[in-house]
Amino acid sequence: MVSFKSYFFQASILLGMMLFVAPSLARANVKVTKGVINDICSKTQNPSFCLGVLNQIPGATTTDLPGLAKIAIDLASSNATKTLQLIKSLVPKATNIKLKERYGTCSEHYDNAIGDLDDAQQYLKTGDPMGANLSTSASMDEASDCDDELKGLPADPSVLKGNQDLNNICSIILVIANLIPR
Repeated sequence: MVSFKSYFFQASILLGMMLFVAPSLARANVKVTKGVINDICSKTQNPSFCLGVLNQIPGATTTDLPGLAKIAIDLASSNATKTLQLIKSLVPKATNIKLKERYGTCSEHYDNAIGDLDDAQQYLKTGDPMGANLSTSASMDEASDCDDELKGLPADPSVLKGNQDLNNICSIILVIANLIPR
């Protein structure tokens, strides 16, 4: 099972890297504060998850909105990559033929989700938060599609949690991207 602590550790490393990238994103220099984080989280599909994630990222309140969006996209990519690795490890172990098949389909969905998040990151770098928003939505759809594939099957709960976590993180990205000035 993928833990929040691993997300926070990765996010803190990513934030450190972000401090070197932040000057290129300075045009939308709305400083993130605790109040901004509370506002962002209140607009997500799971506010408590959002608060748990964003309040645990060291230095989240020392960046701007594009910087926070970058951190959240990196976090979503990390989640998707870990979930994809888990799914790929479960395919050969699955004894239920239908489940094995569906894990294969989920693997394709996660490959697409990771590509969508890469696209979101590129859109963000070029100052196109709407493009980042659309690509993030596509990534959410991929996780939801995997969830639908596994309904009624004895799927590993960690995969289902990975789907939910990716949706929750993407929900955070969508709110942030909508707040970035165009």
